[in-house]
Amino acid sequence: MSNNACLGYIISALRRQGWDDDEIREVTRAVYFEFDFKTPAEAEEIHAHRND
Repeated sequence: MSNNACLGYIISALRRQGWDDDEIREVTRAVYFEFDFKTPAEAEEIHAHRND
């Protein structure tokens, strides 16, 4: 999956939950930042342990 597709899913979900554009922009900027500092494998590991 591309980074842009990932951001698209996030934006869609946040809009569905009623978040405003400023909040969505803040989240997508934070996620975009993480793309530069986490490998896909690291992101998967974080997701796997999200409820720990």
